[in-house]
Amino acid sequence: MNIIFTVCNRLQLPNAMALGTSVLQFHPDSVFYIGWADTVPLPKLQNGIKLISVEDIDVPEWGQMCSNYYDFEIVAAARPWFAKGILKKQKACEKLTFLAPTTLLFSSTQEIGNESAELLLTPHITKPLVNSKILDDKRVLNIGMFHSGSWVIKPGEETSKLLDWWSHRTIDRAKFDLCNGMCMDQLWLNYAPVWVKNTVQIQHAGWHYGLHSVLNKNLKEENGSFFVDDEKLISVDFAGLGNYHPVWSEHTRLVNQNNVFKKLLDKYQHSLKKYEKINGEPGFGRPSHISSRRVLRRNIAGKLKAITKFVDQFQGQ
Repeated sequence: MNIIFTVCNRLQLPNAMALGTSVLQFHPDSVFYIGWADTVPLPKLQNGIKLISVEDIDVPEWGQMCSNYYDFEIVAAARPWFAKGILKKQKACEKLTFLAPTTLLFSSTQEIGNESAELLLTPHITKPLVNSKILDDKRVLNIGMFHSGSWVIKPGEETSKLLDWWSHRTIDRAKFDLCNGMCMDQLWLNYAPVWVKNTVQIQHAGWHYGLHSVLNKNLKEENGSFFVDDEKLISVDFAGLGNYHPVWSEHTRLVNQNNVFKKLLDKYQHSLKKYEKINGEPGFGRPSHISSRRVLRRNIAGKLKAITKFVDQFQGQ
């Protein structure tokens, strides 16, 4: 049995439903789970989509985590816990794939190959990053070498130990706090190859295209089909484009670097309208009131800082 899952709260529910629809399209024989990290009952789910709630998995410190984390942090911190819960529930699982709720499939994940790997990780970049004022290699280094929005494991002794180790660290070390060496669940993936010897980095250009890929990979459309560096497009992560994401929402200008990406984003956002929304603040984690003008405020602050730095040069003259 192959299982694909995501984790979300009410803010990403339409995204998760769209992901589920694409999974069922390209993987009709797989099982798709939504890990539900919220308190309200879900509306009726599409046939083929299964639900596993946070109450169904064993997270001993859940109350402490909800007190310590913002709502967007708690969802990320719960990911390895849901992986453990699903594997405990589904003993027949042969491969478990996690995809962020903002992901959409355009082809089967079988395209990435490496069926013998125990762990498949998604590197942020696979070649030196093109120079840009929006995204540089230092920013990528801050958030880790691997993207926590997509990974694949085979159940086994080593991957089980990895999930135990990883989930234990998300109890109190999964905040978005780059200055103190934390980037939610993501930075811990740097250590994953230490735990799982048979770890492979996914090199397929069409896998998990997103804001981290725009500068280095050429997405194009030919006769209604999409290709990245001449390889078939498999998946796109629209993180930071619609829902707040603490890393990628600061890099939205990268969308303008590729017209095909803009086209896919417009179509994706339109498709989300058909899925039911749940209003209100998420039930778990501290409320995060994110200003819609956060990027504008940051840009203005940067310009003011540059002006004051320039003025300081003339002190005492």
